[in-house]
Amino acid sequence: MITPIHANLNTYNKQTYNKQIQPNFQGYNRVSITNASSEKAFRKVEFAGRKFFNIFFDFLGKDKYSELYTKFLETDSKSQDYIELLSIISQKLSNQKTVEINLETNRIENIAKSKSPHIFIMNHDNQSKDPKMLAFFNTLLNFKYLESGVAATCPRPRIILNEDILLSMSKLNRAIFEKLGATGIDASIHSADSRANASVFLKLIKQFLNKEINIFIFPEGRNAVKKKAPLSEKFQLGVAELTAKIADRMPEVNITPLGFAYGKKSQPDSIYVGETVVLKKVGAYMEASLGNITSPFAKDNFKQFFGDKISAVLTENSVPVKGKELPKFIGGILCENLRICKEEARSAIK
Repeated sequence: MITPIHANLNTYNKQTYNKQIQPNFQGYNRVSITNASSEKAFRKVEFAGRKFFNIFFDFLGKDKYSELYTKFLETDSKSQDYIELLSIISQKLSNQKTVEINLETNRIENIAKSKSPHIFIMNHDNQSKDPKMLAFFNTLLNFKYLESGVAATCPRPRIILNEDILLSMSKLNRAIFEKLGATGIDASIHSADSRANASVFLKLIKQFLNKEINIFIFPEGRNAVKKKAPLSEKFQLGVAELTAKIADRMPEVNITPLGFAYGKKSQPDSIYVGETVVLKKVGAYMEASLGNITSPFAKDNFKQFFGDKISAVLTENSVPVKGKELPKFIGGILCENLRICKEEARSAIK
């Protein structure tokens, strides 16, 4: 029998887990997207801008690395050569200045050696730089897979992103990005194609259960444009729902938060690789590991949630939650861990 944690747990859940605030979608230049029609118009403008810049930069970079990309497209995704080429291309795409990263924790190495698939969640503060930071992290992870001798069988990346990004690319560039693992979904807030998205996620779940892929996702999605809003208001529950579905079919789900932060001019950028959060079903209920609770940026109510336990069952009013209620509480756990890692990344720059 599962014994509910102490009363402080309920306070934490109410403050952080259950609060799903949906303010107006704030676009660039203070454009408010308050309904499906205005969002559709905004998407058209955004898509046209993306397409223009893609054509422009394709022209500037014409034939650059063409031999490398051709070889990559022809490489079997299940081979070790794929991971080697993926590492090289990710390194070129990252195009980073100095990056501060907590390699001393050996967390990347431990992920590679575990041979377990992971879900990576990342904050989305800079839509132009974040993909480069992701590429930088992927380079390090793939190097560790190669060093550990598991490159032929390690999970391949699947990066969930707005399908408009892929659709705005040339046919060749789209093929390259899809080979890199880019997986498009309809990220609309008001009128997403839920059936098409479900089909994509079902395929990802199957591959994840077979330990074939790692999943990378920015949980803020389009909400990322609300720059001044706290993470708790922007964090969407798609990754929590995905986690709940996977947890029904495997013993545990490993989710690693990656905090990104950017320095000014001479300052380095920063990645903080968080402690992996382990979520697993215990009967009908869900149990979460401590994750990043030891960080100085962890809130008191987050620490109270766990108390002196090494894991905690998700509860509401001291009653374990289950079924359709679970994603709200899973989302709270993941959001708080990602917020902590984001603050850790910022502190490394300061």
